[in-house]
Formats: sequence, C-alpha cells, structure tokens
Amino acid sequence: MNGKNEQKGNRFVVETLSGFNIEGLSIGGQETSIIFPQLKLCFDSGRCTQRCVYADTMCLTHTHMDHIGGLGMYIASRNLLSLPPPTILVPESKIEAISNFIDALRVLDDSDLPHEMIPFAPSAETCYSMKNKNYKIKAFETVHPIASQGYVILSTKQKLKDKYLSLKGSEIKALKDDGVEITDTVDVPEIMFTGDTTMDFLHSSPQEVIQEGLKSRLVCLECTFVNDDVSPADAKRFGHTHVRDIAENADRFRECENILLIHFSARYTREEIREGLRNQLAESHAWLYAKITPMLAGYD
Repeated sequence: MNGKNEQKGNRFVVETLSGFNIEGLSIGGQETSIIFPQLKLCFDSGRCTQRCVYADTMCLTHTHMDHIGGLGMYIASRNLLSLPPPTILVPESKIEAISNFIDALRVLDDSDLPHEMIPFAPSAETCYSMKNKNYKIKAFETVHPIASQGYVILSTKQKLKDKYLSLKGSEIKALKDDGVEITDTVDVPEIMFTGDTTMDFLHSSPQEVIQEGLKSRLVCLECTFVNDDVSPADAKRFGHTHVRDIAENADRFRECENILLIHFSARYTREEIREGLRNQLAESHAWLYAKITPMLAGYD
C-alpha cells in the first residue's frame, strides 16, 4: 500500500501518484470532491472545497447531496473570482432536476450563476473534449440507488506507426523530413473515476469504456467499508463497495498503475482504514495492496 499522501489543513495531496497531484476530500455520506489541479478538473462538488473552485470542468457522478451540495458555491465562487463560467457534465437523466436546483439558487442568491451544463450519458462514441487541454472524457454506468455514472479521462497522443518501430532515429527523421505521416493518433486512458457504486459496475456498459478505464494509470475507486462491521452483502444493498469485493475482483486491476481508494465510511479512524486494508489485502493480494493509496484526509 502506498503512503505517498499527506493532509495539509483541509486538503489532501498525493504528490507523485501516477504523475498527478490530487486534492480534495472524500468521506462517505459527508462530502466527496476530488480535484486534479494539473487538468483543472474535478469530480463532484462535495461541499465545495476551496481548491475545486479552480477547476474549469466538473464531472458529476450522481445527485446525492454529499456529492453536489456545494455545486452552487462552486459556480458562484468562480464568478466572484472572475474566472470563466465552468463546464459541468451531468448524468443525462438528472439534467432537469439539477437545472431546477441551480435556478432555485439563482433566486435565493439573486445572481446569474453563469455556467455551461452538459447532459452526458455513458457511451463508447460520445466524448467531451476538454477546453485548452489535450484530454477527452467518456462516461460509463455505475450501480447505485440513484442514476449514477463514472468517468474515464483519456489523453490524445501521437504514437509511432508499428511499421516504423524497427527503424533508426535517423531513418525516422528522414521520413518525417520527406513529409511521410509516421505517427497514429491514439487515446491513452489516464484516470478512471468510479464515484459511488458496487463492484457490479465492472459488468455495466459501455464495456469498451470500462475496459479502457481499467488500463488507466490511475483508478479512483470507492471503498466504503473495510471490516466486518458491515458485510459485503450489506455494502452492496447500500450501493457501495466493500474491500472484500475489490479483493474478489483483483484481476480486473492488473493493468492499472495505481489505485486511489476513496469514500471510506465516516465511522472509521485512519488507523482502522489502514488496518482493514492490510488485513484483507496485504497477504492474499500483495501485488494489489502495493498499488493502493487510501485517501485519509478528514479522518482522525
């Protein structure tokens, strides 16, 4: 299990996890907002942590209050700081409800709350290209008591065509100088974010997006329960994941580089979380345990 994390006040920072800095909080039932400052991207608003305000794009996984309670503050704070109106990707089936929510806040706040809200549905073909970034976003279905979805962030890169892989650098340069197209444009999965879900999301659709996501450099995976206080069956009934569910599906995570576990139950202490992960994974799935970093900001 990785330990490359620290708490700085109200922020959580992972300095070197798959090359991404990560900020925010995720406490089950209280608030979840995970920010990737290098991409100016965040997942869910939580109560609107300070740093999520600087994310130009927000991906909402579902509409439980611990995930969208700070949405109005996020929009209003960006406006107050003269930042551009944010882009918010919203589960398509909830677009009307969230729009009504923001309209009510406009009346209460007597302000415009400028933003761009995009209804976004899981699809292998549909993607959102991030503004001023060489990244695109796809969605996949997750399994929770209300409509929910996860996201995969892909970077667009140039890859040398297979037929030129055996050539020397000078030969490749000569081809390039002659105007030969020597590369293909490829999408590389960088981040998979599940949001709240049972592990049944692995069998959801579109499978193409889920398979891409599981090859990401970083998988952000919920793990609400870590010991026998709540059984895996009860965790599933609540629409959440137990650490044993992750262990049972360990092989699905062989191709990812790192795993950030989030959304632990507020009932736990930091040491209880560490102990639960250690007891369930350290011996039986040592290779998986070595990939894992638990998000512990906010826990005593």
